[in-house]
Amino acid sequence: MSEVEIQARDGGTFKAYIAMPAVTPAPAIIMIQEIFGINKEMRDKCDALADQGYIAICPDLFWRIEPGIELTDQIEEELKRAFELFGAFDQDKGMEDLKATLAFMRDHDACNGKIGCMGYCLGGKLAYEMAAETDINASVSYYGVGLGAMLDKADNFSHPVLIHIAGDDEFTPKDEQEKIIEAMKDNDYAITYRYTGMDHAFARGNGIHYNKEAADLANDRSYKFLEDNLKAA
Repeated sequence: MSEVEIQARDGGTFKAYIAMPAVTPAPAIIMIQEIFGINKEMRDKCDALADQGYIAICPDLFWRIEPGIELTDQIEEELKRAFELFGAFDQDKGMEDLKATLAFMRDHDACNGKIGCMGYCLGGKLAYEMAAETDINASVSYYGVGLGAMLDKADNFSHPVLIHIAGDDEFTPKDEQEKIIEAMKDNDYAITYRYTGMDHAFARGNGIHYNKEAADLANDRSYKFLEDNLKAA
């Protein structure tokens, strides 16, 4: 396992998992965690991106609460703990940590200057916010929680954003989904896909709601989107 340490803007440092491609300099992807910490799922996703020629880095956003925590949705006690961490998480400070990670990668010798982000669940929301609040080159949001309350932030998009919506997401009701889709129709930077019949976290490998067909489709769309926006000349 390869880790780096990043200076937080408000003091202290936090760790991040980093996966390197075979050839550098290369574009980078900030992988934004779910509520389970930097677990095997997040590391596997980083490794898959590295295999495709990206530097992939996943910062520990729970470092102020329980650094290094790794949880799963497979065990009831761990699922409960994940929601406790989510409740205790300061999202404003988390955004500052992501911005610090972006700055870290901008200065990284192996990065060619093009950087995207990809987030799931909590990370999907934060990826959306990164698109609105930073100069990141591309953002991918998987079933981000709470996007319906942040639709005005899409006015600040200045780079492409890909949004995956789970059609039967228990955390995003149908009426909220419709508002998101409608709001993005006239946004020049946003692309939205809805996956009918899929529950929240359908792309979490081996998760309780994992659906291989839908996950493969969403991932293929994400990889094409990232290639178009981070690798194209």
